[in-house]
Amino acid sequence: MAAGNGPTTDELSLAERVCLALIDNGFEHGWAIGTALAADGEFGRIWTLSRPLTYRAIDQLDERGLVSRRDQKKGGRRERTILRCTASGRRLARRWVDEPVAHLRDVRTELLLKLAIRQRRGTDNAPLLLAQREAFRSHFEVLMTADTQADVVDVWRRESARAVRRFLDAAYAQATGGSADAPHQPQLRLSARNQLRSRITEITHGEVTSLVRCRLPDGQRITSVVTTDSLVELDLAADDEVIAVIKSSEVMLAPVEGLGP
Repeated sequence: MAAGNGPTTDELSLAERVCLALIDNGFEHGWAIGTALAADGEFGRIWTLSRPLTYRAIDQLDERGLVSRRDQKKGGRRERTILRCTASGRRLARRWVDEPVAHLRDVRTELLLKLAIRQRRGTDNAPLLLAQREAFRSHFEVLMTADTQADVVDVWRRESARAVRRFLDAAYAQATGGSADAPHQPQLRLSARNQLRSRITEITHGEVTSLVRCRLPDGQRITSVVTTDSLVELDLAADDEVIAVIKSSEVMLAPVEGLGP
């Protein structure tokens, strides 16, 4: 295959990408790759690939000029075939493991595979996790400000986005030696007496501050302006129950989760 005309990672199937990255990571034989991707293999907790599909992916990589094969002989007989990445295959494999995934749904499989492969090689996962968080920033803002009247699919998408955001934060903390647990709010004890339970109906994100609209049990509505960083730290989204703390001309918010009735 001519240099400069090779495929991009988007043109490869996930099976081909994973096999290529494993070959670049020191897996020399198709049998070893199949073992690693079996249900009880090193990567089986994340994703599995049958041996026939593993060998098919390797054949495709060979046809694309991304891997080379060399027969290993012993006593004049062919013992096994050694797999190596070509120069273009090596570049493609390393580009793939460094790239954030495109969709939230890809975190469970593709991103976890990348993190596991990088960790096996001894590569720091923190840069990829930061890049992934940045790549999903707009997704988080859109999904977590969903209408409270949304259907069950919208609720699923919103809660999935929250789970992914928490995972990225915890994984980054683990990669950098910090605490893997987000700080929990203590039992709420404030001197302010005007504490009103309410439910968030709408959130409008801004660069520095965000607008949070809430509805009281009797239907009255209140609005709070908080910093966007605080909103992210509190992990608040539409339809969450909060306590609005009103003091003078300010309205502060506290999550209800974990508090008593």
